[in-house]
Amino acid sequence: MIDRDESPLEFGRVLSLSDAVFGLAMTLLVVSIVVPAGLSPSRFTAAIGELGPRVAIMALSFAVAASAWFGHRRFFARLQRIDTGVEWRNFVLLGLVALIPLPHQVLGAYADHPIAYVLYAAILSAVNVMFVVLELHARHRGLLRTSDSEAAHRLELARGSLDAAGFAVSIPFAYLLGSWTPLLWLALLPLEALLVRRMRPARAAAASVPEGPGSSAPIAPTPPDAAEHGAGAR
Repeated sequence: MIDRDESPLEFGRVLSLSDAVFGLAMTLLVVSIVVPAGLSPSRFTAAIGELGPRVAIMALSFAVAASAWFGHRRFFARLQRIDTGVEWRNFVLLGLVALIPLPHQVLGAYADHPIAYVLYAAILSAVNVMFVVLELHARHRGLLRTSDSEAAHRLELARGSLDAAGFAVSIPFAYLLGSWTPLLWLALLPLEALLVRRMRPARAAAASVPEGPGSSAPIAPTPPDAAEHGAGAR
């Protein structure tokens, strides 16, 4: 068991490894865009023009990975202790994050094949499922900070469930919509914003209610950044 206050160095090592995996995955998204060497002037001009769709896919994938990092940051900001269960579940999550460049490359090369969108959505749905699994485990084992409110816990569960379900639902639609499938993923942005807006009053109310007998501190709200940032892997 690693306590944030008693073993800050060990706690920080878990975060450093996690940030390294996120950073590497996001970097691989960029370096996957290349222009072949030795092209003729006319072919070079055409190759530059063909970069547009690949750059758009890179921007989407980068936003997805960044959103996952924000979700990871929110979770660990509320975490007081790390047990073996959190460590292994975090490794599974990081493994899925490390996979994001794979569907990104497949989608960039085969944007007209529905299976490319299926692979992308499946991995992103799994990433969000792992956020829900981490949240449930930490709450069940009492690993979150004592100041963490039940409303903040419910909000994170709702966000993870919404995004996991959204990506999963888009899988069968990929065979109908084809290259329009990312519009379904973008629709998660306003849906998550609405979810946060609707649950924010509950969080504020929870923060103002004193704890039970014997407690001297009120329940504190989730850190401000918990209500920010969009969908797509949190």
